[in-house]
Amino acid sequence: MAKLKGDVLLVGSVGLHTAADVFKLAGETIGDRISTIPDGEIGDRTFWIIYVAYKLFLNNPSIETLVRPKGHEWRPTSMDDVFQFKLKDGVKSLKFGEIGYARAAAESYETLKKARAAGQIPADVRLQVAFPFPQDAVFLFFRHPEDHAVVMAAYEDTLARELKLLFELVPPKELAVQFDVCTDLLEMEGTYYAWSRPDTVWERYIGPVHRLAPLIPPDAMLGYHFCYGTFPKKPVIEPKDLGLSIRFANAAIAESGRKVDFIHLTVPVQRTDDAYFKPLTELKADDTKVFMGVVNVDGADASYKRLQAARKYLPDCGVAAECGFGREPIEKIPGLLAIHKEIAAKL
Repeated sequence: MAKLKGDVLLVGSVGLHTAADVFKLAGETIGDRISTIPDGEIGDRTFWIIYVAYKLFLNNPSIETLVRPKGHEWRPTSMDDVFQFKLKDGVKSLKFGEIGYARAAAESYETLKKARAAGQIPADVRLQVAFPFPQDAVFLFFRHPEDHAVVMAAYEDTLARELKLLFELVPPKELAVQFDVCTDLLEMEGTYYAWSRPDTVWERYIGPVHRLAPLIPPDAMLGYHFCYGTFPKKPVIEPKDLGLSIRFANAAIAESGRKVDFIHLTVPVQRTDDAYFKPLTELKADDTKVFMGVVNVDGADASYKRLQAARKYLPDCGVAAECGFGREPIEKIPGLLAIHKEIAAKL
């Protein structure tokens, strides 16, 4: 079974125009520090779950659109401008088509092979493909709790088929699958969504852990990204500490039914205090690599200070950004990658 090398993780979105651009710049900057590399979640996928809403929910004959972005066909500018949907009366089940992640990954894999051949990326660096977890794909858009079970089941079925297609198109030994978990955490905090149901979040999270993680073949890597979002601000809400993220991470590691190769934990830009990081002592990571999301636009020194605060409680954790940085100005991307490299060189 493959083991992660290096101390750097790219979370997902990178903010360049093409996968070739991402592989060249990231490969030449931190290629010797990574085990996996995303294609940057380029194009429409930059908008994370908004892409899912556009791809699967908009114009579905069983779904009524209540709110849609005003200034663009499907890209919102604020939380007031985000899609809202509800199931049409009498709808008890749904079936979606392909999301598009698997076929995009197959295209990026061909680009990755060319980057390897050009010497831009080491031969053992895998393609990293991220999928929003079922709760994340649904909860923001369907604000009537009675719709959640039906839509989540349909999305989970689609995601299972998407994973199957991915492993048919790209050899599992060349892949790392990352599950993105965000709205689950926001909802359980109980302070953000007016329609939150904190008492049922856990079952909506742990059920897909049990059902989806075992679909990842042993030759592929598996990781989880636990996050507090970037839209409309970063983070969407600031957690009191890492306690809730650790609870989610421990469950993922213990109950995925296979090895979890890595997890990512977010670190808000102003947090260097012991209170935030102390819950790391409760993390049961075993041989799972932990990456702390310390890198941010305030520079290498401040980012390293956050990492040092984390390493007081978890000495061997690796380096990542707070979240994907695909919505940062493109001119900042080389500098953000350079911060990853500068910090990793100190470890």
